[in-house]
Amino acid sequence: MVLSPDGKMLITVDVDGFALIINYAKSVVIAHFNFRDPVTALTFSPDSKFFAVATGKQFKIFESPSVTQKTFSPLVLYKKYGNLHSDDIRGIAWSSDSRFFLTWSDDLTVKLMSLHKIKDFLPFTFSGNHKKIVTAFFSEDDSRIFSVS
Repeated sequence: MVLSPDGKMLITVDVDGFALIINYAKSVVIAHFNFRDPVTALTFSPDSKFFAVATGKQFKIFESPSVTQKTFSPLVLYKKYGNLHSDDIRGIAWSSDSRFFLTWSDDLTVKLMSLHKIKDFLPFTFSGNHKKIVTAFFSEDDSRIFSVS
């Protein structure tokens, strides 16, 4: 389960990857969705405009559906990554401005990616952890990245 930072939307996912997207304030289901695999990581961006889902090695970013107006297809896929890591993704962290995100995996690496295209930006892989990564995060001013293993 994950609640959006603005408190308007709740996403619940069962062990098989079936999700309910709920308008939290009104307790109304906005959409049903099947991710088709067990979800290993799920989080909203700090501005609540996007949410990221990891299912094994697969990683997808969706635009958050509107809680005020009905649409035929409430979930819009924004970005999709096939084999971002060589093992299952275990966590996702966003920068405070929602421009960048981190993913970490059982392969002992942390990847830094940008949400939108940025000229001359290349995704970066941080390696060197010798044990399983528990979490990774940006510093308060987004100038540093920390990983805890």
